[in-house]
Amino acid sequence: MIGHSAARELFPGIGTLRSTAQRAGALVIDEAQRINRGGSRGLPPDLEAVVKKVPLAVIFLDERQIIRPGEGTTVEEIRTAARSLGRTHHHLELTGSFRCAGSAAYTHWVDDLLYGTPSPWTGHDGYDLGTAADPFALQEWIEQATADGHTARTAAGFCWPWPRDRPRAPALPLDIRIEVPSSTGARGTRVWEAAWNASTALTAPDGTVLAPTSQLWATHTGGHQQIGCIYTAQGLEYHHAGIIIGPDLTWTNGRWTAHPHQSRDETLRGLPPEQYLRYALNIYRVLLTRGTHTTRIHSTHPETQHHLNTLIRPGGPAAV
Repeated sequence: MIGHSAARELFPGIGTLRSTAQRAGALVIDEAQRINRGGSRGLPPDLEAVVKKVPLAVIFLDERQIIRPGEGTTVEEIRTAARSLGRTHHHLELTGSFRCAGSAAYTHWVDDLLYGTPSPWTGHDGYDLGTAADPFALQEWIEQATADGHTARTAAGFCWPWPRDRPRAPALPLDIRIEVPSSTGARGTRVWEAAWNASTALTAPDGTVLAPTSQLWATHTGGHQQIGCIYTAQGLEYHHAGIIIGPDLTWTNGRWTAHPHQSRDETLRGLPPEQYLRYALNIYRVLLTRGTHTTRIHSTHPETQHHLNTLIRPGGPAAV
């Protein structure tokens, strides 16, 4: 079905929106907040063509999933454009979701954590939230969940190098390095290392898949052994979600503080802290809402980890 030409016509890409708008009687657009603004004022040109030409357009967007400066379509911009063109506009707020086991309690908790007044997690039937003391514990939890037959993935902030010319064989390089204080109380640290996900599939000489292509990272064999980022995880979901909050976002003096110089994302690291903060909060909100049943969180910043522990009660059964 996917390879059939008629099926391809049903799912045009963003790059073909303007040409599709010329002939479509109805169009559904998902993730509209990710459409490139192209430097224009008001609506992005691609979306403006849809509002002008398509008799019925259904546009899904989430302003708290805007993650880059070149993005940012808003509900108000669509409303203003529709009115100026004499189009009827209806705004419907989606109040439920199948994501996160349909737990409004959890998604509201995430929004309070990042954008409002953080509150203790009191639990919710069907959703399991906990903290991870360090990345070693998080990795062990992911491995066990995978062995139990669940899809389990770890995603992290883009705070470690991700070279374009990474060697592909016999294994992916361990780009991510996090120093962890000794768990035995002895002086010194342990170093946790992991690889970012592969852009294309990596296989062993016998054909065994060592790392799936990035589009299949969330679902295919071997993906749990690599770490995803916002660009890998956005739009996807999996049963168990491990989250590493990197040094680009810390809880300091009772508020979130952004550190763009800690980012390795070239589109973001040059921004001033107050502008970067908006994108950092949105990025971690996306990562925190990928798990359909369970989420575990670890921060590389001790004060932030302590803050999370006070909210999530790490002594309870949900902690690892």
